[in-house]
Amino acid sequence: MKKIFTLVITLFLGASLALAQTGGDKSSLNPQPLPPGKSKTQTASTTKTKSATKGHKGGKKATKKTTTPPPK
Repeated sequence: MKKIFTLVITLFLGASLALAQTGGDKSSLNPQPLPPGKSKTQTASTTKTKSATKGHKGGKKATKKTTTPPPK
């Protein structure tokens, strides 16, 4: 009985700590309205850098070469 109680308490403590860790930033959940004439400033998480949006370009194209003849 003591082992089951210890297991239940340990699981409850672990779950509560996991939920507490995922709290995060509360300001994004309920943003306040901006005063008239103010524009929203971009944060670091919403801005994209040039390198993040640019895809990989160049490189050699693979050519398919068959070494065995097709079956007859």
